Amino acid sequence: MNERSERRDLRGRRTARPWLSWTAALAAAVTCGCAAGRAPQPPAQAGAPARPAPATSAPAAPPAEVARGEQPPPSGPAKPARMPAITWAELPSGLRVATAVSRALPLVEVRVVIRGGSAADGERTGLAALTGELLLRGGAGGLPGRELLARVESLGASLRVDTGLDATVIGLRAPSDRLAEAALLLGHVVQRPRLDAGELAKLKAQAAEAARERARSDGRWGALMVLFRDLYALPTELHPYASFGATAAELPRITAADCRAFHAAWYVPKNTVVVVAGDTTPEAARAAVEKAFTDRRGAEPPALSFTDPVPPASLKITIVDRPKSAESELFLGVLGPERSASEWPALAVAGEVLGGPSGRLSQELLAPRGPAREVSAAPLDVAHGPVPLLAHVRVPAARTGLAAQAMLEHAEQLAAAAPSQEEVDAAARRLTAGLGLGLGTATGLADEIAVMQALDLPDDHHESYRKELRDITPVFAGKIAHDNVRPAHAAIVVVGDAQAIGPMLSRLGDVKVVDPTRAFERKRTIPRDASASPAPSQAPAPGAGRAAPAEEPQ
Repeated sequence: MNERSERRDLRGRRTARPWLSWTAALAAAVTCGCAAGRAPQPPAQAGAPARPAPATSAPAAPPAEVARGEQPPPSGPAKPARMPAITWAELPSGLRVATAVSRALPLVEVRVVIRGGSAADGERTGLAALTGELLLRGGAGGLPGRELLARVESLGASLRVDTGLDATVIGLRAPSDRLAEAALLLGHVVQRPRLDAGELAKLKAQAAEAARERARSDGRWGALMVLFRDLYALPTELHPYASFGATAAELPRITAADCRAFHAAWYVPKNTVVVVAGDTTPEAARAAVEKAFTDRRGAEPPALSFTDPVPPASLKITIVDRPKSAESELFLGVLGPERSASEWPALAVAGEVLGGPSGRLSQELLAPRGPAREVSAAPLDVAHGPVPLLAHVRVPAARTGLAAQAMLEHAEQLAAAAPSQEEVDAAARRLTAGLGLGLGTATGLADEIAVMQALDLPDDHHESYRKELRDITPVFAGKIAHDNVRPAHAAIVVVGDAQAIGPMLSRLGDVKVVDPTRAFERKRTIPRDASASPAPSQAPAPGAGRAAPAEEPQ
């Protein structure tokens, strides 16, 4: 619950996150890395019938050139996944309905997108996520939680909730012939939840224990807690994106009255989009939604202030201390253009050039050529303001200093000179290949449309993005990198044993050490070692004259 995108089913069990939000981009970047270098494959629909074989009496003869033992011609590029037509309807209440037809299976997927995620928490970090979970756990429409669960299961349906940074998404899957009945239950959950105080107390206790466990064992969560705070800093106010998640100390402050106020403010028709994808028609989808969602409140949702954050005045280095850790995970973060800006695709290309499967960090650091187990770089999706670009490396603790210096050097070089045409072409191909891979299934289609709504992207986003990627030149990619990938104003967060890796990192600047088990309070500061090796901006090119690994503290 503390991470900025959480999913639970109706029983309250944590499950995999289905929709490709900014956290899914993060998962791809920091969990999978780029060691394999392969784009993910679209998921198969469970129970899909096998495609029948052609009605022929004998297999066709192979082409003559293959029969003679020659190699067939290389296959062409994969056919890009295309977004099907989306039909829109707006109800008198202001609620909008998006329908996309997919006949692969007799199922429908429904996503209720509330444009109020954890960025709307305000001073109650964790409020949006707890409210979302209470929708399912506390019962709705006069039905206690257990009875609601039984009704959902009797329809052969499933229900879940995801809280991301910019939106809360309530998802439902049901047989297509039960859409109307399932939508009625979903309408109760979204518009008439009980938000029970007793159930909230249980949820808070579970969430606080999960936060304590993450502080003890989830290094990446700890790194991102610090990184988002450092990147989204403001002089006198709290930026909506500054908190990656709630700590165990913050969760007890949330009350049932807070949850009810959040629901009343954000769960209004004008702030709601219902996405229906699968074996249905736009007419049937609209009829089911209009009958189920009867709320007629005409209030506007609250407005959030997204003042541009202040970049770090100089390189900011923080260690999230994990004593005796044998490995270190390094995150370098900078802020780029807004998601809707014409420069954003070039930022994505720059990230691929920096840390993609054939990118510069991968070529130097990734095993077997280098010490790293994982290398990646990717921008993360946020709907408002500058987008963070994160580079990530996982290495043995003894190589932490070398990895940090390599990250800074490559970032500086990318900002200093335009990448080659080959690098830009490879990056654009990979980004294009990974676009819309799940659109062949109702689940993937519904999730993708929900993401687009959370980020306020147009229906033709995929097509326009492909075109923008094709049109990016090395000069343009280099300019965007020069303007945004600036290590002198970056934040580096390293998860590892501060006693072992602190001296290595102090060559680059002052190092702050924080304790994740004590709400990330500062333990100490390691001053920059003035007698250490030159700073990255003065250091030789990667691989040319860098200190040998044996010179690093062990």
